[in-house]
Amino acid sequence: MTGKQDKGKQIETELAKIKGNKEVINASDVVEWAKKHPKSALYTCFEWDDATAGAEHRLWQARRLIALHIVTVEGQRKTVSLTMDRAKGGGYRQIEDVVRVPDLRERMLQDALAELRRVRAKYNSLVELASVFAEIDKFDLPQEDVA
Repeated sequence: MTGKQDKGKQIETELAKIKGNKEVINASDVVEWAKKHPKSALYTCFEWDDATAGAEHRLWQARRLIALHIVTVEGQRKTVSLTMDRAKGGGYRQIEDVVRVPDLRERMLQDALAELRRVRAKYNSLVELASVFAEIDKFDLPQEDVA
């Protein structure tokens, strides 16, 4: 087991401890627990410098604003964040521009399929969606580990 796997297991154990016998685990409980346990694996997952955390949160808010407000009259998004751009610091492209450039269109398709595979992994236990997941499998594109 690698260090990353060890840390992942440690985080899983800490989260299970926080949840205990409760029906749900609450994010605020996780943050509070981590704050009280600075030697924990969970503690290392958070940005504790308020200025840095505030700046990161405002960036997240800006991303949400772009996604929610640069839309068509029908409410469909007009921008897309491609993994190749996120690797270079992020940014959003107009979808109409992306679909006209073959390499960008291919990247958008790869990103979409990666997202669909993550959805499948999350909801794979719902047999009612098996036919939907089978359609995803029809794409003969190489699977990439896309964040």
